[in-house]
Amino acid sequence: MQQGMIFKYKKISGQFIHTLCDGDLLYRLGLIPNQVVGKALHEFLPTESAMEKTKYYQRAWEGEELVTYESMINGIFYLAALRPIKHSGEVVEVIGSCVDITERKKAEKALRESEYKYRLIAENMTDSIMLFDINGHVLYASPSNEKVIGLSQKDVVINKIIDRVHPEDVPLLLAKFNQIVKTKSSLQMEFRFLHANGYWILMECVGTLVIGKNGETEHIIIVGRDITEKRKAEEQLSKSEKLTVVGELAAGVAHEIRNPLTSIRGLIQLLQQGIIKQEFFEVIHDEFNRLEDIIKEFLNLAKPKEIQIKKSNLEKILKDVEILMESEANMKNVRIFSQIEPDIPMIYCDINQIKQVLVNLIKNSIEAIPSGGYVNIQAVKEKSNVLIKIIDNGVGINEERLKKLGEPFFSNKEKGTGLGLMLCFKIISLHKGSITFISENNKGTTVEIRLPLS
Repeated sequence: MQQGMIFKYKKISGQFIHTLCDGDLLYRLGLIPNQVVGKALHEFLPTESAMEKTKYYQRAWEGEELVTYESMINGIFYLAALRPIKHSGEVVEVIGSCVDITERKKAEKALRESEYKYRLIAENMTDSIMLFDINGHVLYASPSNEKVIGLSQKDVVINKIIDRVHPEDVPLLLAKFNQIVKTKSSLQMEFRFLHANGYWILMECVGTLVIGKNGETEHIIIVGRDITEKRKAEEQLSKSEKLTVVGELAAGVAHEIRNPLTSIRGLIQLLQQGIIKQEFFEVIHDEFNRLEDIIKEFLNLAKPKEIQIKKSNLEKILKDVEILMESEANMKNVRIFSQIEPDIPMIYCDINQIKQVLVNLIKNSIEAIPSGGYVNIQAVKEKSNVLIKIIDNGVGINEERLKKLGEPFFSNKEKGTGLGLMLCFKIISLHKGSITFISENNKGTTVEIRLPLS
C-alpha cells in the first residue's frame, strides 16, 4: 500500500535472491512481485544494470550500515537505501527501501541546464561581470575581467576593487552603491579605474539588485565595460560637429557684421566730407559694440571653456545672479524677486556657466518688458531634478517664433543675434539638463530649466 517500494534479499548459492518485494512504486516501474521474488537481479533487469546494482548489494551484505544508490527503470528515477539485518554479528538478510525521485531529477536537470546557460553567457561576455554582497565584497568575477581591467578572477575576488577606483570618484561610486541598495533599482555609473598595467581607464557600469525570497537585498550584480576609447571618439565627434556648426555660422556672422560695417563706413565718409555731428560718434560707438557682441558670442560658441563640474549651492547661485541683474532691472523699472523651496538640494554643475545661462535668460526677460513689470525666479525639487523657472510678464513669444528659439541668428529681439540663447541650450545640454519655453503673445514667458541632481 505504500507509495514507495520495500524489498529484501539473501545470498543463496553465491547469488542475491529476493525474498520480498512490494509497494506502489514497484508497479509503476512496470514490475510485479512475482517477477522479483525468488529471482536474482539479472533475471529481471538488463545485464549492465544488474551488474551495477550487484556492487551495492555486496557492500550491504558485507555489513556496511547504509548503502544508497540512484537508478532508473522505464523513465522513473528512484533512490534506494540498503541496510543489513544481523544476528549474532552475522548478516542474515538485507532490507531495501525505494522512493520516487523523478520530479527531483527533472528539477536538477533543469537547474543544471539553466546554470550552464547563464555560466555560458557570463563566461563568454566581453563585458566585466562582478557579483557583490551588500557589504561590497566580490563573490564572483567573470573571466572577461582579465581583458577589461587586467585582473584574473582570483585577483578580483581577493583584492579590494574600491582601492583601484580613482580617489576622486570613490565618494560618488559609494553613494551610487548605497543608492542601489536603498532604492532597490538599477543605476548607471561612470568612474576611472586603475588597470592592472598601470594606466587609468574609464568604466561605464550598471548595478542591478538581486532580491531574496524574503524581499531583502542579497546581492548586487555590476556589469561594466571600458569606454575610454568610446569617450575619446565622442569627443572627436563633438569637435567635428562643433567645427561644422562654426563653418555653417561663418556665413551668417559675415552677414551680421556687414550691416554695422556699412553704417560705420557711411558715417566715416560723411566725416571725411567735413560733416561732423556728435550723434555720428554715438552711432559708430554703438555699432562697434554690436560688432564686439557678435564676435564674442561667436567665439564663445566656437570655443567654450572646459566644464568644471562640482557640487554647488543652487540657492547661492540664484541669489548672486539676482544681485547682479538688480541694477539693470531697476533701470527698466522691473522688479526681480525669487521663490526658492526650503532645503533645495545641492547640484553638480559649472557655477560660471550656469550663471551665464541665468544672466542671459533674465536679461532677455527684462528686455521683453516694455513698461515695467517683474521677473520671478523659482526653484523646486522634482523626483530626480531641480527645476528652475524664470517667469516674466513681458510681451511673450508667438508659437511660430517659439519653435525657432535656440537657432543661430534667430532672435525675438530687434537687434539680437540668437547666439546667446544657442549657447544657453548648449551649456544646459552639456549638464545633461533641458530648457523649455512656455509663452503666449502679451501674456509673458516662462523658461523652465531642469538640471539632474547627480
